[in-house]
Parts: sequence; structure tokens; C-alpha cells
Amino acid sequence: MDPSQILVLAFQTSIMVTVFGFGLRATVADVLFVVRRPRVLVISLVSMFIVMPFIALVLAMVISPPQVALVALVALSLSPVPPTLLGKEHDGDGRDSYGLGLTAAVSVLSIVLVPALVAFLGNLTDQPFNISFTAVAGQVLVAVVLPLLAGMLVRAFLPRLAISVGKPLALVANVVLLAAVAILIVAAFPQLRDVFTLNTVAAFVAFTALGLVFGHIMAGPAPGDSQVLALASALRHPGIALAITTANFPSLQFGAVIILYLLIGAIVCIPYVKWVQKRATALQATSHRD
Repeated sequence: MDPSQILVLAFQTSIMVTVFGFGLRATVADVLFVVRRPRVLVISLVSMFIVMPFIALVLAMVISPPQVALVALVALSLSPVPPTLLGKEHDGDGRDSYGLGLTAAVSVLSIVLVPALVAFLGNLTDQPFNISFTAVAGQVLVAVVLPLLAGMLVRAFLPRLAISVGKPLALVANVVLLAAVAILIVAAFPQLRDVFTLNTVAAFVAFTALGLVFGHIMAGPAPGDSQVLALASALRHPGIALAITTANFPSLQFGAVIILYLLIGAIVCIPYVKWVQKRATALQATSHRD
């Protein structure tokens, strides 16, 4: 196993541990939150899998980024919620049940939705664009479903253990994740320099910003719900996107451009999350005065 494979394994393991940690505080009601609210589920799916792919196609035509960035952008728009959204919606004062339920529901539904949408887009653009159900299912099961279920089982049968290890586990996972990301960025720096073009940056910034705007608006007036759907629309699962791109364009290298998207997405989302936190604090202060 070479160093790059070890780094990728560390990255994937840290994500699995992060999801397991959130499973330690998740309940069945949390996981089924959006399933029991069909309207919320439909709105979320429309924002993520109809509005965002449309935006990606428009940006591809208007901005015309290089082929590797264009393909990555479209693949990202068809990918499900990243497991790390579980942490972002909580940090930004989003409703925990909505974030957990949306991550679980979309992850499971993506096993069917993602291959179907990829095939539809391939037919629409007359391009050989497809991905197998097993490829998506493998990513989703390993990265989201199994760690989440394992954490929930520990919570159900060993509640004291779940409480005691939850925070230390989250801290360790975050440290490993940040270290793996930092080392991956350094290792991929020469490739990042090659894909770092004005059109690529503009496309990723616009995609993330428009995802935040449309997700926030479509979720409705509840501040927590708006913030969760905004982040779910703007940020996507890099593993699924990488599986889609490499399966259809094996001659191109997509690792660096997807890392670039993750960096740009994180930077663009920072002011939005800060604004949401400030808004939530102001609303709480107003309610206390009343």
C-alpha cells in the first residue's frame, strides 16, 4: 500500500468514525425524520437532485470550465449529502433531526437515484455517462449506513458507553480528518496548480453559492431547516462524485479538481454559516426579551 492509498484510507476511516459518533446520539425518530414528513423529503430531493444538476449544466454552458472540472461539477451535482454535513448542520444551529434524517434518507435513496439520474443525463447529452448500483451502494453502505447503524446500536444497548465516548471519538475523528485533508492537499498540490483556473474557480464558487441560496429559500422559514438544506444542496459527497467521474472518464484525473471543489465549498460556506449563527443568536435574544 503506497502513501497515497494510506492517506485516502485515513480520510475514509475518519469519516466513518465521524458518522459512527453521530450515530451514538441519533434516535430512530431522528433517522426517520424526513421519511415521516413527505413534503420535506420531496422539497429536499428537488433542491438537491433537480435544481442543482440544472444549475451545474447552466454553469457548464455559461462559464465553460475545462473538461475535467466540467465533468466533476456535473458529477457532484448528482451526488448525495456528504457525511460531514452531520457536523455542519449541528455547528450552524441547524435542526439535528432534519440533518440526520436527510443524510440517512438521501444516502439510501441515492442507491437508486444516482445511477438513474446519471443514465438520464447521459441520454440527454448523448454521452456515455453511467454508474452501477453496486458502486453507489458500496460507498453509501460503508461510509454512512453501517457506521450510523452501529452507533445507534451502541446507544440503544450501551447508553453509558455512548455518552462517555461520544465527544472524545468526535475529537479524534476531526483531528484525523483535518490531518488527512491537509496532507492530501500538500500531496496533490502540483495537480491542484494545474486545475486552478479562473473558470474552474468561478464555476465552483457559483455552484456552491447558488446551492446555498436555493436550498435556503426552498426549505421554508424555519432558520434551522433552511441552513440544513442550503448546505445539503451546496456540498456533495466527494467519494460518489469521484466514482461517477472515474467510471466514465478513466483517462482523466479527477482527484485534484474534487479537492479544489471541497476547499472552495468550505470557504464559500463559512460566511453563510456565520450569518446563520448570528441570525439565530439575534432571534433568541428577541424571544427572551418578549
